[in-house]
Amino acid sequence: MKTKLLLFVCATFGALQINAQCSRSGSFMQSDPAYSISGTGGITFELNGDKNVVFDSNFMTVQGVDLRVYLSKTDDILAVGSDAIEVTTSPLLGDNGMTSPVLSPITGMKTFVINQTLYPNVNLSTYDYVVIQCIGINERWGYVNMAAANGPDCNLLSVAEKSLQESIAVYPNPANDYFEITNNSPNPISVNIYDILGNRVITSETSRLKKQSFSLANLNSGVYLVELKSDNQKLVKKLIKR
Repeated sequence: MKTKLLLFVCATFGALQINAQCSRSGSFMQSDPAYSISGTGGITFELNGDKNVVFDSNFMTVQGVDLRVYLSKTDDILAVGSDAIEVTTSPLLGDNGMTSPVLSPITGMKTFVINQTLYPNVNLSTYDYVVIQCIGINERWGYVNMAAANGPDCNLLSVAEKSLQESIAVYPNPANDYFEITNNSPNPISVNIYDILGNRVITSETSRLKKQSFSLANLNSGVYLVELKSDNQKLVKKLIKR
């Protein structure tokens, strides 16, 4: 039994490492002729629970006054019904590692992690646009109209409906002495935590609680796998203890 579990954990851990995924993407559209922008951008969901906005390596624009990145339901974050959320935590840096001078180049791949604590219910079908906004002059810099979802794991990530993947958040991660699980679905969940050798180190009863806390004080630093089950769905998330 333990051998089977070990094989399962190793296989799951390996799957997490290759970041199998589902994504939506499109080409950047230039909003103002004075500010060049090009390349590809979009939103990517991974089976390990990560949600990111990603600009591909062909991305290129110029520096503005405090450029920020948003997910939006419209191509203009100032429009009614945009419900825009910011995915940047600081201004975009130019190739010189600075936010100045204005019009200096910004090129290459960029990844922005969607904060699942602040925005736990973001799913692939909710937001159709990635928008770069110049906060300093309150002007849209450019935007992406994302195409349909594409990738090997779109069925597992339940693009069409809210899944366990969309309902559960594990944070903080990495964690120190404790972590929490929030459940934004109406269904109860059960939790098991395994070390990378397949040993179950923490278990909990099935619960409808919206938030549960778990102590890591007695565990060594390292990588653990959090297995969550609800009805016929199962989700495994990687957890790092510092």
